[in-house]
Order: sequence, then structure tokens, then C-alpha cells
Amino acid sequence: MKILSFKNGFFDLLFRSNKTIMEPQTWPRDLDYEEKNVGYDWQYPKGGIKCKNFELCGVVLPKDWWLYKARYLCTACHDQFGTWSGTNIMTGEKIIKTGKGVLEFKDNIECPICLEENVRGVNQPNCEHIICLKCFKRCYYGDEMKESCPKFPYPELINEYYDDQENPKWKTDYSLIEKYNKDLDEWDDKKLRKFQNEENLRNCSLCRK
Repeated sequence: MKILSFKNGFFDLLFRSNKTIMEPQTWPRDLDYEEKNVGYDWQYPKGGIKCKNFELCGVVLPKDWWLYKARYLCTACHDQFGTWSGTNIMTGEKIIKTGKGVLEFKDNIECPICLEENVRGVNQPNCEHIICLKCFKRCYYGDEMKESCPKFPYPELINEYYDDQENPKWKTDYSLIEKYNKDLDEWDDKKLRKFQNEENLRNCSLCRK
């Protein structure tokens, strides 16, 4: 199933580019955090838990997420900013990554990259340098692609389609879906290449950690 939202698409880029199986990590449950950080989105209209870097990623987690990922971090934040070990499924190489995971936000900083003053900033995951949120997002998430995601040709049927993509009626009765899937795959591939080409940006621009 393809997810159309940008943030979930970003998670998909992480999985496809890293090709890594992560080893599970467990942390104690924090009921106080869960009670104070309830979030809502289209996936969890009745409420989920905000990722601890919610101000950056905007991701709401399922209520049982503490069982699966460390420290109430979404997949992207855990992968990019956290500490984990795993195995590259292509080479068998053991990978160990270190990072703070949960980032700190500060007000009224002067960004050392864009030089804008009195802005909200965030510290880097592998050092103590602080840059503004705008520059951080540009470095770690990249710019939006100029080409927008292809639109589903039958918007009134989009939920039904993604709930039952294997139904043969989509091929026989809805001729535009085949082209849509081809265009979407090409768009995904371009986005993946862009993400991979910007790998050098996902280090601190001041100390390169």
C-alpha cells in the first residue's frame, strides 16, 4: 500500500535508502508523557501520542507505540536522530548509529546558517550546535520537490481503492489507474534519488558530525 501523505512518504524513503533491519529496543512506559502529549490526525482521530520531536516531524503515534520504538520517537526521528544497531540486508554489514534521539528546542537564537535572529532553534542530534527550525528541516528533510505527487484520478474512490487494491475491477473498469500507478512510481523514484543525493546535508554544517 502506498501512503500519500508527505511525512509517511518520507519514512518510506528512509527504509528504501538504508536497507537496514534494526534491532528492537525497549524503554519503560511513560504514562505522564502520554497523558500530556495527546495528538490527533487523520490516522488517529480519537487520539494518539505525539512524537517527542513533534515540533519537527508533526507525527502522531499509536497509543501502544512505546512497545515498538524507543522513547516515543517516530520511525523517521528514531532512524535519523536516535541510537540503534542493525544489519544492512544487502551486505550483511553490522551498523551502529548513535544520536540523541530526542532533540532540544530553544527560543531566541541567532541561526549560524541563515543568520536570522530571535528565532526558534533546535540542537543537532550528534553535537551541541543549534540552528533554526527552518534550516534544520531543509537539511534533514530536504526541499519539497517541484513536481507535485500525482493525483488519484478517481478521488471519490480513493479510500476504497487503497483498502482493496487487488480487486480486479480497478484494471477492468478504471483505465486511468494504471497510468496513475506508473506516474506515482516514477515520482517516488525521483524523490528517493533526491533524498539520497542530499545525504551530505544530514550532518551538522558547522562541525560535520
